[in-house]
Amino acid sequence: MKNEIIRLERVTQIADGVTLLDQLNLHIFQGEIMGLVCINAQGQEALIRLLCQNVPIHYGYVYFQGNLVNNYEHSSMSVNRVSVIEQRSRLVEDLTVADNIFVLRRGFKQYLIHPGILEEQLARFTEELNVHIDANELVANLSFFEKCVVELLKAVVTGAKLIVIRDISNFISASDLKIIHDLLRHYAAQGLSFLYICNHHEEAFKICDHVSLMENGKVRKVLDQTNFHDEIISHYTLDFSRIDSPAIHKSGKNGILKFEHVFTETIKDISFTVEKGECVVFLDMNNTALGDILRLMNNEMLPLSGKILLDGSDWKENGSRLKKELCFIEENPIRAMLFQEMSYLDNLCFLLDQKRPFLWTNPSIRKSVAQEYEPLIGTDIYADDITKLTPFSLYNLVYYKVHLYHPKVVLCVQPFSGADMYLRHHLIGLINRLRERKIAVVILAVSISDSLVVADRLMVIENGRLCREYHSEEFHFFRTNQ
Repeated sequence: MKNEIIRLERVTQIADGVTLLDQLNLHIFQGEIMGLVCINAQGQEALIRLLCQNVPIHYGYVYFQGNLVNNYEHSSMSVNRVSVIEQRSRLVEDLTVADNIFVLRRGFKQYLIHPGILEEQLARFTEELNVHIDANELVANLSFFEKCVVELLKAVVTGAKLIVIRDISNFISASDLKIIHDLLRHYAAQGLSFLYICNHHEEAFKICDHVSLMENGKVRKVLDQTNFHDEIISHYTLDFSRIDSPAIHKSGKNGILKFEHVFTETIKDISFTVEKGECVVFLDMNNTALGDILRLMNNEMLPLSGKILLDGSDWKENGSRLKKELCFIEENPIRAMLFQEMSYLDNLCFLLDQKRPFLWTNPSIRKSVAQEYEPLIGTDIYADDITKLTPFSLYNLVYYKVHLYHPKVVLCVQPFSGADMYLRHHLIGLINRLRERKIAVVILAVSISDSLVVADRLMVIENGRLCREYHSEEFHFFRTNQ
């Protein structure tokens, strides 16, 4: 008989009049990897907090290891033995790996710390996992992958019964993700339980024993491995297959963006051409080369050798001028690219200043922009306070800001990172809006997510080298090999 780790029965939680969790049922057993695919983001934060701590709920019951720990009549605020691994690390950056794992934990009572003993203890764990992490390395110097491994080891050492893995593919490479999956299977076989939260069913199907589909704070369907099929999922998701992409516009033998045998410290002899209006996805399997591509195109560095051409002009010789023909859409752009103290229209027009100073402050220009973009954006374009707008409207603002600026190339960093299904569908439409203006879209990613839906080509980079190229009609070969 399986041992129960956690059970939520008809849990309802309401905050500020919004139902975050709605009659939610969730059941996780010992040694199980339960997937949670969030069709939208509602309730995800509330669920994670509730798993970690017995906060007040409006209805339902929470059982941990068979004991009732929370219900609508009484919430003790006690902490459950649950750990969370996500992009925001819970490690202390200025301490070593060994200190984070062994010293910063409840029950550690030694006043004299022996580094050699801690190293030996860590070595026993890492040898078992076939990974190497220096016990004396500061956490601040670790990669995202290494931090994930350290947090996993810390959860094991501190006796966590359930580990929540949240959106991990958004910040570690595809090759590292496979290693993490192996580690989860290893510890699941030893009786540890996991809740694997992600936004895409294909990712969950690769690692999970069961998958729950959650929408609007309610579990709509629980699938076991015999039901891991796209046809079943399609009843609960949007249809991405019917999104049509604009035609590609040939721009001559040099395309609009061209790399010729480019070398940097991490890039090894990369050559490619991107056409006008084309969408090309660069998948960095090791998460090593994308940073240098960004720095090259930001004029922060020059290649050690090779040539970069933008619309036929040499980037090295004309970088300051050509940079005006580029735009960047950063990861989580509604936080990184918008000014909260500025109005919607001010944010929308702000980039125009790079082409002609103070152009966007001209009242007639602003009026013309508002008239042109109101049919696309709606009345939100007249909002003075953007902090009250929805994420959909704010993503409109980010992408239509680029649309108005009309660069020749836009580089998008992990555009689907952290986005639920409805937002991903919306983002695909916004990317296609850019392509309709003959803007080339280059997506830099460490995971595929839904990038292939909008892509014309996929470039796979391994160890800094461009090793494989797939055209849209060949994408199924890439999926088969993953």
